[in-house]
Amino acid sequence: MFGAGVLLVVIGTVTYSLGAGWNVVDALYFAVATLTTTSVSDPDLVLQDGWLKLFTVLYLLVGIGILVEILRRLGIAFVEVRKQERREGDAPREESAPT
Repeated sequence: MFGAGVLLVVIGTVTYSLGAGWNVVDALYFAVATLTTTSVSDPDLVLQDGWLKLFTVLYLLVGIGILVEILRRLGIAFVEVRKQERREGDAPREESAPT
């Protein structure tokens, strides 16, 4: 699932770079800022074409869903690790016999 997140950022970066004529760093910044729903503070990064605006709407809808799923899986994994640690902590310990 992590690979889907990376692929999502790559798709956004390539689309914004080629579609808006931005350099890769600006396109990456815009793609990540868009997915994390933070504001883009660079006034030069403005979408002009209608198709890029439509792409961004779909990018957000799909992207936020993918990011939520990644976070959900990370949360489940964290809970499982904590459960395992507690089970290991509650297990009786064998004491070695004195020699």
